[in-house]
This record gives sequence, C-alpha cells and structure tokens, in this order.
Amino acid sequence: MSWKFFVSHSLPLFFLFFFYSFPLISTKHNDDPTFKTMHDFSGYPVDESSHTFTPSNSISLSVDIQALQKQIDELSTFSDTPAPSVTRILYTENDVLARRYVKNLMGLAGLSVTEDVVGNIFGRWDGYEPKLTAVATGSHIDAIPYSGKYDGVVGVLGAIEAINALKRSGFKPKRSLEIILFTSEEPTRFGISCLGSRLLAGSEALAEALKATVDGQNISFLEAARSAGYARDEDDLSRVFLKNDSYSAFVELHIEQAPILEEEGISIGVVTNIAAPASIKVDFEGNGGHAGGVLMPDRNDAGLAAAELMLAIEKHATESGSLDTVGTVGILELYPGAINSIPSKAHLEIGKYHAMLIGLGCA
Repeated sequence: MSWKFFVSHSLPLFFLFFFYSFPLISTKHNDDPTFKTMHDFSGYPVDESSHTFTPSNSISLSVDIQALQKQIDELSTFSDTPAPSVTRILYTENDVLARRYVKNLMGLAGLSVTEDVVGNIFGRWDGYEPKLTAVATGSHIDAIPYSGKYDGVVGVLGAIEAINALKRSGFKPKRSLEIILFTSEEPTRFGISCLGSRLLAGSEALAEALKATVDGQNISFLEAARSAGYARDEDDLSRVFLKNDSYSAFVELHIEQAPILEEEGISIGVVTNIAAPASIKVDFEGNGGHAGGVLMPDRNDAGLAAAELMLAIEKHATESGSLDTVGTVGILELYPGAINSIPSKAHLEIGKYHAMLIGLGCA
C-alpha cells in the first residue's frame, strides 16, 4: 500500500495528523463541509471504490512546530543560489552537506542510519516485532534551480519530527518505521528523474544506463557519485535493488506546489491519482540569415516553428477538459542566438502530464 498526501504550503506540517489518523479522515469526511475530491476541482469521475476503517486507540502527541520550521530553514541554507531560492544539485558540495545535516538529525532521533551505493539514506526505528515488514515514509532533498525550501524536504524532516513526537509520547511501534531520503528525485543533473527510487524498485535498465550516463560537463554518474563519497569502486548498481516485501506500506508527505488547497481553505489532501510525467525533445531546422536583410515572405524561421508548437501545447492542454492536464516547454534554445540573426535551429523540451499523453499519441 502506498499513500501520498499534499498539504497547503502555508500548513506544511501535518505528517503526524494523517500518518496516524488516516482512519479518521476516511470515516468522517462525509461530515466535513470542507472535504472535496479531485472531481470537485477538475471533473474527474468519482472513484466508486471505498474502504471503511475503524480508528485505533488514540495517543497524545506534541509536534515541535518551531523546531521543525527551524530545521527546514537551516537545510535551505545548503544552496547554490541565495535565499529565498534553493538550488541543490545531486552530488554537489551543498547536496553532500545537506545529506550530512539530515543524517545527523536521524541520529539525534535515535534512528539506525544506513546508506546504499548511490546515496539513498535510511533511518530506522525498530519495532518491538522487528521481523514484521516495516512501514516506510520519506521523500527527497535535492532541489531544482531557484526552487523553494519545502519541496521534498517536508516529507523527510517532517517524518523525523513525527518519530520524535511519537517517542516523546512513549509510543513504541509494533512494526519498524523507516525514513527514506531518496537520491535525486529531480532530473536536473543527469536528466533522469526519481533516480534513487527507481533503482530501489529494481530498474535493471536504469542500473545499466547509469554506467554510461554523463552530465552537461561530461562528468559521468559514477564519477560524480564517487566525488560525493558513494559508489567508490562499486559498479554493480543492482545492489541498490530492494528485496521483495521490504515494506508493508509507504506514505509520503509533500507540499501541494499549487494554490488550490490554500485558496479553498483546505489543510490537507489525500492523493488518489498521480499524473505520469513524460518528456519530448524536439528540434527544428530552418534557414538562417541576417534579420535585417531577409524579408518575411522569404524566411524559414526555426524559432517561429518552435513558438507555434508551444502555443499548440497550451491549446491542447487548456481544451482537454481537465484542469489538471498540463503541458510545459521548460527549455527553449535558439541558434545562433543573436538579436540580428534569424534562428536556423531551435531546440525545445516538453514536459506533459496526464491526458496529454493520449492526445499526442504517447500513452
């Protein structure tokens, strides 16, 4: 079983509430006037399946919100760009320092801390029946250029504070609880998203591909990993693969990254559908020339062709009938890139989610 939750960025610290009170969410939502499903926002069909839960014995928990916010703020200082933005790229100096900071917090929480050869970090609290399959939670701390301080981080630091709160209450889990810091959720450096979690899931194709993968500076993945203290002489990335039945359940706390919950005054949302991301790289070739000499009827402008495709993507997404169908051109490069030169080449990269895959024939 796997659950993912979004919280409003103004109320990011609800890990304990839903991780240990999910039965209350499920059984009482019909009495809550603020409860809404994605159907209310985007026209999704209602999921007819339902489950009934019985709340277990409650315990009194005290979450140290101020300490958690302080940790989030401190972690944000490990950044390649100045505040308030955060840029933390895989295996860079600030990434290594941020990992060290998180491992220290795990140790202070009394967790057993381990790492694998690519830098997935595990902090385990042993239950009183440790032979039972563990329950896991976690997220990532790498950050795309000029992003915010909460993306991924809330799911890692919030989990540590959740365990601290449970320990302060005297609670002892039956199953072991494990926090996972996934390596490289973002594709910023090597163009591969969810790198650590995909390896944990047993992607043999990815393990093999990473042996020949390089970044924009022609630094190989293995070289970068070794510079950060990982991989070392180990080329067999299949050692990262988890064994079957490693976890009985997984839950992730994440910020919403959109304004819907906040605008609706809703503190927490349970994710029922996740749009599968996909990307397409497109290159256009035209004819270059002097921008002041070639008349408009005689032009074959690669930049304009790219612009028309961008507008078509916007039109397709907005007319799809679903508010959460999105398409974005996040990279656009024109050659030769001079104000007085007609673009002879254009390169763009499209990120698309959900129904657009069907519309573009990529489902």
